[in-house]
Amino acid sequence: MRSLSKIIATYNLYLNLKHSSPSFSTVKLWIEKIGYTKLCTNKEKANDWVLILDESIGIGQEKVLVVLGIRQSHIDFTRPLTIQDMEPILVKSSEKWTGQSIAKELNLIKEKLGTVSYSVTDAGSTLKAGIREANINWTYDITHAIAIFLDKIYRTDKIFKTFTYNAGQMRFKNCCGKNAHLIPPNQRSKSRFLNIDILSNWAIKALNAYDKNKITEQERSQLQWVKENELYILEMNQVIYASQEISVILKHNGLCKRTMKKCIGYLDKFKKGKLLQFKELMIAYLNENIKNLTKKTRKLLCCSDVIESTFGKYKNELSKNPMSGITDLVLIIPALTAKLTIKSVNEAIDNCTVKDIHKWSKENLCESLLTKRKIAFKN
Repeated sequence: MRSLSKIIATYNLYLNLKHSSPSFSTVKLWIEKIGYTKLCTNKEKANDWVLILDESIGIGQEKVLVVLGIRQSHIDFTRPLTIQDMEPILVKSSEKWTGQSIAKELNLIKEKLGTVSYSVTDAGSTLKAGIREANINWTYDITHAIAIFLDKIYRTDKIFKTFTYNAGQMRFKNCCGKNAHLIPPNQRSKSRFLNIDILSNWAIKALNAYDKNKITEQERSQLQWVKENELYILEMNQVIYASQEISVILKHNGLCKRTMKKCIGYLDKFKKGKLLQFKELMIAYLNENIKNLTKKTRKLLCCSDVIESTFGKYKNELSKNPMSGITDLVLIIPALTAKLTIKSVNEAIDNCTVKDIHKWSKENLCESLLTKRKIAFKN
C-alpha cells in the first residue's frame, strides 16, 4: 500500500502528470470500504444457497471465521470456482469458536439467505459440530480428503519414513556443498501430506538423471539411495498422479453420478499395494458424499480451495505486520470477492464512512493484539 504513492509519483514524473498521490492509510481505508460494502450488502433470498466456511488462526488465540456463499444455480461446473464467483456472508473473529457459537452464526445466516442446500468444509471438528447443530448438510472438501488419505497410507509406512529421513539427511549434508543442486525440496512439517507431490516429483527427476548417465560418478553416488527405492518411488508417483486426476474431475465438474462413475472407472485398474489402498479410500469418500445429492442439487460442489486461497492472500498482508493481529484489515477478504468497476468503487468510497467500519469492527472483531500490547506496555 505504501508503494502506491511512489508508483503514482513515478507516473507523474515520467509522464509529466499532476495526479495527487494517496497515502497508504487512504489506500487501506478504500480497501476496507469496498470490503465493508460487499459484506454488508443485502444478499438475495433464495432456496439454493451453498456455503463454504473455514476458520483461520491469527496471532495468539484469535481465529477468524469466514463464510462465503454462492447459489447452486450460479455455479459453473465446467471450471473451478474463483473468488469473484462468491458472495461474502460472514467475517468474524473470536478467541474461541465452538460448535455452538458457529451454529448460532449459521442459523442467523439461514434467516438472511433463505434455504442453505449444503455446505463445503475441510471437516474440522468444531466446524462439523456447528454445521450439524445448525442442521445443514455438508460435503467434505476433496483437497483435504486426499491429504488425509495420503496421511493414512504413508504416515506409518517404514519405507516412507526412511525415504523422507534420507531426503532430509541429503539436504543437510549437501546444502552448502558442490552437490547442492541435487538436494530434494524441503517439506513443510505442517500439511506435509498436502505437498507430498513435491518430493515425489523430485524423486522421479532424480531417477531420470541417474538413468541417463549424463551426471558425474560423484553425483550418481549421491543419488544411489534414490535408485535403490525406484519401485517404491514409481508407485508413490502413481498414487500422486491418481489423486491429481481425481481432483481435476471433481473440482472442475463437481460430484454427481456421472463424475462418480468416471472416477470409479479410472480407479478400477488399481489392484494392489498403495494404489489399492487409495482406491478403497477414494470410493468410500465418493459413496459417503454422494448421499447429499438431491433432485434440486444434481451436482455437488466438493472443493473449498477458493476460501483457502482467500485466506492465503489475507495472511500475505497480515504477515507484513503480524503483531497487529486481526484488525479491520480483515475486510480485505470480502473486498477480494468484488468485481471492481469505476461505479462500484466510487459508490463504496462515497457511501461507507469511517464510523461504519469502526462500528462493524466493534461488533465483529476481538480487541487486537496491538491494542493489548499498547495497554500492557503503557508507561
